Amino acid sequence: MFHYIFYNYCSFLTTVWLWFLFLIIKQTYSQEIFASKTILSSQGTQYIPVNMPAQLISITNTDSIKKCSILCNSNVLCRVFDYAVSSPKQCRLFEGDTNKLGQISSSSSSQSQVGTLQFSARLFVEYGSPCISTCNQIRYLRCGSNSTCECMPHTYWNASISMCIPQSPILGASCQQNMSMCREDLNYTCLQFNQCGPLSVLSGTTVADDTTEISDSSTVGLNWPLGIDIFGTNSDSIIIVDMGNNRILGLWDADTNYKNISVVATEWAPGQPLYYPFDVYVNTRNGCDIYVTNYGDPQVVLYSNMQTINSLPSMVAGNSYNGAGLDNLNGPFGVVVDSNKNVIVASMEDNRIMFWPPNALNGTIIVGHISAINGNTAMDLDGPQGIALDEHNSWLYVADLHNHRIQRYNLNDTWPCNGTTVAGGNGPGSRSNQLFSPSYIKISNKTGALYIADYGNHRIQRWNQGATEGVTIAGDINGNPGSSDTMFNGPSGLAINHNETFMYVTDENNNRVQRFQLI
Repeated sequence: MFHYIFYNYCSFLTTVWLWFLFLIIKQTYSQEIFASKTILSSQGTQYIPVNMPAQLISITNTDSIKKCSILCNSNVLCRVFDYAVSSPKQCRLFEGDTNKLGQISSSSSSQSQVGTLQFSARLFVEYGSPCISTCNQIRYLRCGSNSTCECMPHTYWNASISMCIPQSPILGASCQQNMSMCREDLNYTCLQFNQCGPLSVLSGTTVADDTTEISDSSTVGLNWPLGIDIFGTNSDSIIIVDMGNNRILGLWDADTNYKNISVVATEWAPGQPLYYPFDVYVNTRNGCDIYVTNYGDPQVVLYSNMQTINSLPSMVAGNSYNGAGLDNLNGPFGVVVDSNKNVIVASMEDNRIMFWPPNALNGTIIVGHISAINGNTAMDLDGPQGIALDEHNSWLYVADLHNHRIQRYNLNDTWPCNGTTVAGGNGPGSRSNQLFSPSYIKISNKTGALYIADYGNHRIQRWNQGATEGVTIAGDINGNPGSSDTMFNGPSGLAINHNETFMYVTDENNNRVQRFQLI
């Protein structure tokens, strides 16, 4: 009997203890879904967000950092706060984090301090669950239009950590498709090339076309614009090859669309008009020298300081006669000039790249064969067009038109060089690892990325160094032609301004030059 009473008494105590433990756990969990842990930095610090206007929630005065922490915790968008940075009681609340969207830095106030809210995945356990009007007691989720619990504004669901985390307010930040990683209230979306930005980035602005009036010229507008280059660093001045009109034009400020455009050159010698000029290179190291490839009279012409009278233009490569000899060019297209004024030119019909030192009578073959044969091996080219020079690394890039690839050559190797395919080379096509008749190349001075005019695919591709595929940053991703602001019909040339904020594209068959924002 005693044993039975003792047993029931012990059972009662066990039941009470279990209920007490359950209440403790329930209370702890209940507190956890309402609150989060705060991590404080050392004193003398402040928070520096990457986008202050987009990330600053509020600035108030409070009596202590503890009260500032409570204010942050009570705001579902707050992730970081700092205290006493500019004044003793100042409390600033921020969206973001201290990793990708901001950093903790030193402050001029020795009493200032940064607090970071630390979240648990348990705060988001109801994500995706059905809801009626609220998501029970989960304060960091809301009931969405499809009646399921979803992330709060300015945050997105990260499945790898099962949490809602802040969206990026950074223009150009990396993102993944279908993840809402970009700040939608800033009109940012994850663009087709996996960077955050507005859809307007995909639309070009016409800065010159076939209706543009040209100063001191009876011929109106562009006709088959090809090569293009930038002159100037403050305002974008553009030199355009107006091939169909056999002239070189200068648009002296790209911000004044359709205005302030004039003729730079129409002759390669007195009484000798340009005949199908193809490309232009602006040598800003030496005043305002421009070099023009004259396809019809095969040569490279130098206009010193953009002058056509004093001094007269001069031939610096080729002799205006076709031929496979080393003193000739045959269908010159792309041209670049190094710091020693050596001219490098793509002789398209000869399937080779030629090197002409100043005052030389003959050129030297960098790539290709004395017999001018074409091919598709590492030592061959087939219709080279645009070229780009990375003089710092001694690399020359060539748009190998009919091989649908971009070749890179180390100029320190023995000439003629063998090339390495760095873009395309997988046959003609519109897949991300393919090109179709690429015609032009520019190199990013910031990242080394290649910007390629993918002529046959009517798009501009960007290939990062070492990448096995490119991304479409302008034009139709599937390679279709068009005449709208987001499409091309034969983009033949491109230029990037000094600080790499804008890209200019000659849209050959639409007879226009389009400007695109770069991010």
